[in-house]
Parts: sequence; structure tokens; C-alpha cells
Amino acid sequence: MKNTNNTFTIRIIYLILLIGFTLIPSNVFAANTAQEYPEYIIQQGDTLDLIARRFGISLDELQSINGLTDPNSINIGQRLIIPGLEGISGLLISETIQYGTSLKTLSRQYQTNLDNLIVLNHLTSPSETITGVDFLIPIRDGVEPLLPILTLNKGNTAIEAAIFTDISPWQLMNLNQTSGTWDIIPGETLYGIYQEEDENDHFQTGVTEISFNALPFVQGETMEIHIETDAIAEISGSFAGDPLVFLSENNTDYYMFYGIHAQADTGVFPLQINVNFSNGGEQAFNQLIFLEPGGYGAEYVTNVPDEYLDADGIAGEDEFLEPILNRVTTQRFWDGQFQYPVDEPCIGSSFGLRRDYNSGNYFYYHTGMDFPICTAQNWNVYATAAGQVVVAEELFVKGNALVIDHGWGVYSIYAHLSEFNVKVGDFVQPGDLIGLIGNTGRSAGPHLHFEIDILGTPVNPETWLQQEFP
Repeated sequence: MKNTNNTFTIRIIYLILLIGFTLIPSNVFAANTAQEYPEYIIQQGDTLDLIARRFGISLDELQSINGLTDPNSINIGQRLIIPGLEGISGLLISETIQYGTSLKTLSRQYQTNLDNLIVLNHLTSPSETITGVDFLIPIRDGVEPLLPILTLNKGNTAIEAAIFTDISPWQLMNLNQTSGTWDIIPGETLYGIYQEEDENDHFQTGVTEISFNALPFVQGETMEIHIETDAIAEISGSFAGDPLVFLSENNTDYYMFYGIHAQADTGVFPLQINVNFSNGGEQAFNQLIFLEPGGYGAEYVTNVPDEYLDADGIAGEDEFLEPILNRVTTQRFWDGQFQYPVDEPCIGSSFGLRRDYNSGNYFYYHTGMDFPICTAQNWNVYATAAGQVVVAEELFVKGNALVIDHGWGVYSIYAHLSEFNVKVGDFVQPGDLIGLIGNTGRSAGPHLHFEIDILGTPVNPETWLQQEFP
């Protein structure tokens, strides 16, 4: 027999649901299904065309969704809706990648999805977080990024990390997007929210900052790396396979000076830094960095006696200087900016120029900068910074030459002199008279060839005359 009571009940429920759905305003469904687009804030130098190309959309599409009729009518700070980024919302900001930054640390710091970073920046490999490159990051509008609060050292556990940072293990794992305490390994940086009054109570032993004098790196320039730590450490590393030497005067600030060859290959190269602390902690950083062309021109040098272009003579001078210039004095003698080596610093030839000697008899590049005699007829040559004289003799190419060791692998060279005022072993101060301009060695006229070498590699000396290291 059919159960009429059950059938009646079902019909009543159906009728109620039907009436309920009918009474719900249609704009509720529209609000729930409307796509939420991310927004981008226009920066200095942006154009509508550049923005469209950066996000892989058409200019017409970008103009249409933002109601723009004139592609030139945009202003710095203006917000643009960016279509075509499915699943990505919030505010799109542009950040310059700092050394040591990875996709994982970016996603932790800005509390964003790793896949969104990959899509936004058109990445094919996690190693493409190249130092110095601008990176797009989606953030929730008004939400401040997290701060690095702890570097987990060898032997520490994630539970200890939670105790040190005064937050629960669950919250620490959640903020750092890990599936559990087993997901965090020594050397990783964890992110969180500092309570200002408790900042000094947080436990951290490790690298507190890594900075560079300039990014990207450039052919012929000086690479300076400064690493700050909160404990005594031994630091080593390499760039493009070449070893790096770090030195310190106070066991908390470590410096490294490296000469980038003026003819080095350009492109992207790995920079590896390893830090071993006296308490057993370890940290390692490995990231790609751009090396850009120096943009050096060319010049013809004539009237040079052919005997000074002899390959054996050149090789003999290089063999003599190599062990001297590759010696690292662990004490830094110089203090502050280097001064000009002459009274009248008019420049006859700049560093890095590709040189053609005697119409094709020899090709090389200019390893320093030349100061000729100009209007003052002043022939004096001065020490540019404090240091010890390590060479004072006649050489094949450089003629009468002085070499001064300034410590930490940095040397200054003064070539083609007519006479010396110092000898090997003398310690000089900036401004001391060390010789007179001459025309000795491979020289086409009276001038001073001034050079700065870092562990045997000539670098742009003008940089040392205009900037202060460290």
C-alpha cells in the first residue's frame, strides 16, 4: 500500500525549497560567482603597453576592463585591474629579489601561494629567483609581510624554534606553510610577527644581513659583499667557480672584495656562500646573479715601440707580479675613499677600453686609467691610500713601477714613472709623494698609468676614486 503521508511530506519540503530559492535575490548569486581580479599599482617608468606585455594580456583587453580610452592617461600610483590571472587576487606588488631569497621564503614572507608566484613571474625553474631582478608578488591589500624571526641551526628542532619565538608550534608551521615540524630543516629561515616589546627575547644565531655594493654585477667592477652575523663565523664562498675570501675586523662584520675581469663572460652565474659558526651552526646560500657588460669602447694606440709588444716580455712581467698581487694581507690598511694620485686629474684614457696597438700588432684592454701632463705641468705622483710598498722597480710593460699593498687583497699600481721616492717595505699614507710621472716601458708619451688590482684582477680604478669601500 502506498504511503501517502511520506509523499505529502516530500512535496511540502520541495515546495518550501522552491519558494526559498525564488525569493533569494539574483544579485546574491552574481556576487558569489563574480570573478575577483588582482590589481597592480602603476610604478615610475610604467606604460600601459609594458604592463600588458608583463602580464601577457593584450593592450585592448587591459584598456577595456579598466575603462581607459587613452593609453597615455595613466598616473603613478593608479590601480589597474589585471584580467587573465585565474585564481590570483589581491594587490600585485613588485619587489627586487635580494640575495638568499627563494620561492619558498617569498611565499612564507608574503603568505602567498607558491604556484601563484610561478605563474605571475613566468618561471620554469625555482632557481630563477635571480638576485637583483624585479619579482611580482600578490598580497592581501593592507596586509604587512612577515618578518624573519629565526634561522634554525643544526641540532635545533622546530619545537625549540616555537619556544624561542614564543608562538605555538602549530602557528609557526601554519605561517611557514609546512605540513609539520619534520618539514623544517637546519639553515632555513622562519617567518612570523614580531612583538616589538619582545624583540630582544627571540633566539637567533646566524646571518642577520647580506648586502652588496652594487647590483647587478658589471664587467671590470669591484664586487663587495658585506655579511653581518650575531656570532663568530668562518665564511667561504665562490662566484662563477672562483673562490671568495671573507675577512673581518670585529667578528661580526665580514667583507669580501672580488675583482670582476673586464673581459669576463656575461650572463647569469651562481654565487655560493657558506657560513660556519663557532657554536656549530651552519648556513648556506646559493643563488644566481646577473653579470652585465661594462659597455667599454675601443681605442687605437700608436707609436709604441714594437719590442714592448713582445709576448715573452709580457708573460715574464705577469709571472713576476702574479704571486705578489695574489697575496692576501689580512689587515686592512686603508680608511675611507681613495684619493687621486695626481694634482691635476685630467684623464687621457679610461679603464676597460679595448686597445689596438700599432694598427693590429697587438690587442688587449686597458687595465687602468691614464693621467697625462695637462696645463699645470705638475709631475708629482701621490699614494692614493695607506699601505705598504711591495714593488719598486723597472718592469717590461709598466716601466718604472710602484705597487702598494692596501690589505685585504687590494693593490694600487703606478706605472711609467721617471723616478721613485719610496722603496720596498716603506709604509705610506694617502697624499705621500711616491714618484714622478715619466715615459718608461710601453708608453707613447709622458703619463701616469694608475691601476687598482684585487687579487691580481684589474678593476675600474675610477670607482675607487669616487666611492668609499667598505
